[in-house]
Amino acid sequence: MKVHLLASMTTILLISGCSSTPEVPTSESFVTDITELGHKRFTYKASQEIKPSGRGGRGNKPSHGPGMGGGGKPPGGKPGGGKTTSGDIKKTAMERIELLLNESGFCSNGWFLIEQTFDQNRAEILGECRAAAPQ
Repeated sequence: MKVHLLASMTTILLISGCSSTPEVPTSESFVTDITELGHKRFTYKASQEIKPSGRGGRGNKPSHGPGMGGGGKPPGGKPGGGKTTSGDIKKTAMERIELLLNESGFCSNGWFLIEQTFDQNRAEILGECRAAAPQ
């Protein structure tokens, strides 16, 4: 009885813990700059490891048992499997930049996008803080 309860609680904690934590990129940098004119700018760069498909061991080819045939979707063709997509890195990067800006208080009046670049597993965001409204 205690083992069953402990196993159930562990499963619930693992599921809830994984679902509420945003994915942290494999590597990231957040650099701020204040120009001579007082413009506050930042650059955020992140990259994620390309995830294996989770099927078939090494490589991107899925393994099939006897009689399974070779048809089906290509690796990474369905959600949750295959490589990290540019949509994943974009979502992760935007969540992380918001978190970093909130934690640092660097852009207390908000910010706007100057430039953004997203590849399959890399992101770069250049932004500038909004100026405080005149009083």
